[in-house]
Amino acid sequence: MYRQLLLIPAERLSGMMFQRDDRITFYISCRLLHHSGLNTLFLTGEKMNIFLETASRLDFYKDLKNCIIKGYTPAAVTGVSGIHKAMLALALSSLGKCLLICSDEADATKMVSDINEMAGEQIACVYPAKDMNFAYMEGISREYEHRRIEALSAVMSGRCRIMAASMEACLQGTIPPASLKEYTFNIENGSTLDIEELQRKLLAAGYTRTDQVEGAAQFAVRGSIVDIFPVQDKQPVRIELWGDEVDTMAYFDVETQRRSDHLDSVTVAPALEIIFPSEEELISRMEKLAKSARGKLADKIRENIQKDIDLVQSGITLTDLDKYYTLAYEETASVFDYFGGGFCAVSEYNNCIEKGRAALAQLAEDLKILYTEGILFKRLEGFCFDIGQTQSRILGMKTIFMDTFMRQLGDIKLKKLINSDCRQTSAWGGSMISLEEELHTLCDN
Repeated sequence: MYRQLLLIPAERLSGMMFQRDDRITFYISCRLLHHSGLNTLFLTGEKMNIFLETASRLDFYKDLKNCIIKGYTPAAVTGVSGIHKAMLALALSSLGKCLLICSDEADATKMVSDINEMAGEQIACVYPAKDMNFAYMEGISREYEHRRIEALSAVMSGRCRIMAASMEACLQGTIPPASLKEYTFNIENGSTLDIEELQRKLLAAGYTRTDQVEGAAQFAVRGSIVDIFPVQDKQPVRIELWGDEVDTMAYFDVETQRRSDHLDSVTVAPALEIIFPSEEELISRMEKLAKSARGKLADKIRENIQKDIDLVQSGITLTDLDKYYTLAYEETASVFDYFGGGFCAVSEYNNCIEKGRAALAQLAEDLKILYTEGILFKRLEGFCFDIGQTQSRILGMKTIFMDTFMRQLGDIKLKKLINSDCRQTSAWGGSMISLEEELHTLCDN
């Protein structure tokens, strides 16, 4: 079957890819709409994904799979372009959770889109970098922080097997897995729910109480009705109680207030990456930090910390929590901590390192004035990793490097180097005739 030319009349096909070995194997483009049903086929009565089935026949995929299974890593494969890397990540994710590191967020987003199209379901997600805030500002957006929590929650719960992240995102500290698990809770339809306890949990997890829910990380209580907008959901949830029992739960529209899909359960993830046990504990730790300040900037440091203490005491959530990361957690956690037992795939390693160094250089430049003004000081360092630490975390996992061209990977000693002969057609603009002509040419050669 796979030796025959596959012509798929789908308007949004953007190209085909294939590997040439002792036979020619064709892949349908990742742009295939998964709802068309053409990314699956039936063999001997069993439903199979054509991309996974085809990958299982490729020699270089078999080599990579054995390297991961046997722990014979780091390994590298060359001759693969973006679409081939997405297919490899998809196929290899059957072995465990995959952290896919890309040079920037644009590459990570495209990779996730390709993987999900080929899988026919949402098994991959993007873990973005965030703008770190070290000085209090009103009205900042926490969109990227919420997207990070959403991605981490999806991986931890098993909803996603693949997470694609830029090198910059991998350098930033995040909420430890234990804390994410601690501050995530479920509400079941028909269960008993104490509104006072629920409010305490939501406030501890970084949610804000409002009169009416209008955006993520907000909640409202009106008698026996509780509205919550979980950060990992696209719509808020309305919970109606009968006494202390959950009677109904449903998504609702913020504008019209009309309910839509009814729910059997809802998961509420924390709204912040940096969480303290209580406001009192945060204030206590900040006061100790202020007392420990030394040097010529000590007075400025104490003054800046006191301003933040005053904000917390007035009930305002700090927007500069990033600088207090080391007060919240004893050790800096990273995205790597969510992939125990999994593996890491790095796309264009040298580009990743270059982009990571550029991000750290820009951060250092941006922070200079904060150090001179006493907003930041040495005791607060530890909110991100350097390149050496991140390289160690990469090599501490079962790791494969995927590059289009063969390159020297710094001082990394590979245990296996695999060369592939993958090809990708040029853009054909939906013209099946052009595609067929190109494929016939490739077959004849």
